[in-house]
Amino acid sequence: MREDQTVGGGATTTEPESPVAEVGPLRGEKPGKSTVDKQGGQRAAGTKVGGRLKAVAGTKTRQQGRADLPEDLDLRVALGPVAWLWAGLNRWQQDQVVKAVNAELERLKDLLTQPEGAPRLLADRLTDRLEETGGEARVSSPFGWITRRGLVQRLACSDVRCDDGIRLDTGGDCANCGNVIHIRRARRVRIAADIDRELPGLGVAERRQVLEERLREYAAAEAEDFVWRREQARVERGRREKARAAARGRGERERREAAAADAVRQTLGCEDCGQQRSAGLCEVCGLRRRTEAAIVEAGLLVATWAADLDDAADVAAVAAHVRSTLEADIEATHQQFLELVEPGELEADPVAAASVLAYNACQTVEQALPEYRSRALGQLGSTPEGEEEARRAYTTEQNRRWFRANPKGAATKTAEAARERTAEYLLTVRLEQLRELTAARIETAAPAPWAARLTELAARPLDDEMVGAVIACAAS
Repeated sequence: MREDQTVGGGATTTEPESPVAEVGPLRGEKPGKSTVDKQGGQRAAGTKVGGRLKAVAGTKTRQQGRADLPEDLDLRVALGPVAWLWAGLNRWQQDQVVKAVNAELERLKDLLTQPEGAPRLLADRLTDRLEETGGEARVSSPFGWITRRGLVQRLACSDVRCDDGIRLDTGGDCANCGNVIHIRRARRVRIAADIDRELPGLGVAERRQVLEERLREYAAAEAEDFVWRREQARVERGRREKARAAARGRGERERREAAAADAVRQTLGCEDCGQQRSAGLCEVCGLRRRTEAAIVEAGLLVATWAADLDDAADVAAVAAHVRSTLEADIEATHQQFLELVEPGELEADPVAAASVLAYNACQTVEQALPEYRSRALGQLGSTPEGEEEARRAYTTEQNRRWFRANPKGAATKTAEAARERTAEYLLTVRLEQLRELTAARIETAAPAPWAARLTELAARPLDDEMVGAVIACAAS
């Protein structure tokens, strides 16, 4: 057998060799790689060039998918039960599965009260579907099974939160499915009774056939009604989306208009002192208005119990006395502030000094308002109306069963509560009466005329804009 070989190991070509001799080794020789294995290895090596997959001999190859699950934690949790099927998908199929899983997770998050539980819920669904199939080994088409069976929610009723008779949000049995089963059973019994009444004497087979036909008719009618209601829901959903889009556009337009109006308002001067770019009212004048309104309110609170509401002069006298008292408190606060300030500090910045003094005056009056209100409630509670209401409440409590066990505690508390309610009512009514009577007289103090304020305004430093305006006027 070896006599036809040359010394150099080359074989002669005088006779064709048998293919069997090329495949199997002779007795005593070490087995080597077969020609088929060599050809397969060459083909496999030729399919990848430069790290890319390449088709060889006219065959079309697919790019292999990733063996590991995606790095996203939600996707890893959701696809955990089908990790073995995931490894059998190519790259394109894996991308499609990721898109489908993300879409289903977003839909589940909208249905659940706790959106973070959506990945775990989807993983449980895939696990249940695999148990129904018989395990991953029984799945012949991984991509089709995942996208068309594993990820699809199976509605057993009309409730969008139902999946195979289980509520997605609670994990319990779907009550609507129980109702549906009960309705179907009742309908079957009712149809059977109608058949027995309308067609008496039918045999068992004929009766069953008629019953099934009528049940199919009802099912077809229900399906048609369901399609109609779904179409109506789609139209309604589109209408709501359009309404929301219109509302968002309207809100954005209103925000732009408000921003433009605010920008214009910021360029206005102060209505009281004329300070430029004060948005219509500077800080000092705004604090002065608040102080004046608080002084007027304090005068009304005192007048509710200390003045004759029908006597305008008496009400005005009480309001003047309250004003003088509060102005004295404001002056005392100013003196305390001036004692704490270094000499010459207020003259260095007159605008800031005026703002601080106005703020202190406003705080002094507003802090005194709760005391005036509390005193007014106490005085009104001691009026004949308050005493009478407290007496009635105390008498009513004496007739209760528990009065003998606690003759003073419960009755006293009830009487005091009645007194407080009466005082609140009297205060509200009298304040409304005073505001109506004094609306023409008691108003916010009008700003002083320009001639009286020129001295104060002349002491303020001019900003760059005003200096330019003055120079332009002088030049013209």
